[in-house]
Amino acid sequence: MGYQILLICVLAFIPTILGRGTITLGHDTTMGTIVIDGTKTIAETDENFVCLTLDIWPHDECRWSKLCVWDGHASMLNLDLTLPILNKAVQAFKSVRIRIGGTLQDKLIYNVGAGFKGTCHPFQAIEGSLFDFSVGCLYMERWDDLNNFFNNTGAIVTFGLNALLGKHNTKGIQWEGKWNYSNAEALIQYTVEKNYRINSWEFGNELVGRISIGASITAAQYAEDLLKLREIVDRLYNNSQQKPLIVAPGAFFDEAWYDEFVRKTGPKVVDVLTHHIYNMGAGHDPKLVYRFVNSTYLSQVSNTFEQLENVIQKNAPWAAAWVGEAGGAYQGGSPRLSDTFINSFWYLDQLGMASLYNTKVYCRQTLIGGFYGVLKSSTLLPTPDYYGALLFHRLMGPKVLKINNHVSSDLRSYAHCSRGRSGATLLLINLSNTTDFLITIENNTNMSLQKRNTRTNDSHLKHRRKRTALREEYHLTPKDGLLRSSTVLLNGNPLETTKEGDIPNLVPVYRQRNSYIHIASWSIAFVVIPDFVAPACR
Repeated sequence: MGYQILLICVLAFIPTILGRGTITLGHDTTMGTIVIDGTKTIAETDENFVCLTLDIWPHDECRWSKLCVWDGHASMLNLDLTLPILNKAVQAFKSVRIRIGGTLQDKLIYNVGAGFKGTCHPFQAIEGSLFDFSVGCLYMERWDDLNNFFNNTGAIVTFGLNALLGKHNTKGIQWEGKWNYSNAEALIQYTVEKNYRINSWEFGNELVGRISIGASITAAQYAEDLLKLREIVDRLYNNSQQKPLIVAPGAFFDEAWYDEFVRKTGPKVVDVLTHHIYNMGAGHDPKLVYRFVNSTYLSQVSNTFEQLENVIQKNAPWAAAWVGEAGGAYQGGSPRLSDTFINSFWYLDQLGMASLYNTKVYCRQTLIGGFYGVLKSSTLLPTPDYYGALLFHRLMGPKVLKINNHVSSDLRSYAHCSRGRSGATLLLINLSNTTDFLITIENNTNMSLQKRNTRTNDSHLKHRRKRTALREEYHLTPKDGLLRSSTVLLNGNPLETTKEGDIPNLVPVYRQRNSYIHIASWSIAFVVIPDFVAPACR
């Protein structure tokens, strides 16, 4: 017993004896200190940073041999919007952005307006046509149902408009001609008359330059078309208290194209510059699984965030940056991978990374649909990524804090002001399968939370500190330690919906503020420190 007491005392004073350095206690446990600067924010997100998408693919879209990615009626065209589990999953966020759009949005006609009402039909597979599908149809009855769903769930909506209507293919992937805006104008007019709340209208999907996915429009033509959309939105929402944002171009980032685009549109035409990210690779790539836990690989995408931020600062300071679509692996995601625990490593890491570069909104592909839905298409049961997104939304506030982490490259770390309360919240991601971490937190005044001054005579302050001495921890691990498990444990307990489709309560464990934060190997943790002194969070 005496030896155990001595060992505990020695461990308790290691940070004091050796300072802030990283200490390896053995082959599988490393101690270290993370420093948070709470004096100022380094970036800021939107209040509703987390966003989920609904795509437009019909159920018989089959790009995999003998495997239809979108089978199960999981798109905005055919999803059963009355299902309780779907509604409860969205309502759990209280307010979450939903972006409607995708590849086929530029072949979608709206069944409204002169020349279009009564003339459009559902998508049909046609090999050799753009995206191998015919023109499809959004019926106004379905638009009504979608808006009722948005209203009932508190969703904040971005809708992607068809930017190819009126254009024709000239050579290769190049499309030219003026945009036929009459159908889009009719849809917006119908939406205004119905008093439907659309937060933003997005123009086109992945039509940028040489890295477009099937059709390409020059920056000059895109800018000309967008000026017309700006005029339509300004005119139709002239008497509205809340004018929707205009979002564009919804594409893979091409610095030269984006730069030319914002210079040709001019000030305050486009409100949001949005880009897409699928940096993990193809869904069938056997190397995919290794990239999810490779810190160097995960960091590479930071270059894209930085370049877009530079374009905005230089030529479009009125605009915000959004990630309009990100699914990790393209081609619908990866079966038995994109819906499992290991997928949360890249996803939550990219949420944290994007916020560092003033990305206001991050839209995950998808809410449901494909292999990468945060709800499974067949059952609508939440995947591990759903719970990660929900915790990020509930705990991480808009203000981003600078963090210094020299513990290990395998320990990814991000810090925000806590949402809706004082203090700071950390996101910690352990990519190592062999090392646990014991972490202490310091603020930039070099005062460890373990060594906080307790000699004050202010009884009120003492009482306040006593009440807030506990921190909250939310530790996410895979069931049975299997990274490909579709069941995630929160503090050791499986997260499962009830028979009625209710989302389980996300209950933290409480720890003394002067104890170490233990981050197990291959795990993710959100840590809320209510009494962390951060003037920037006031």
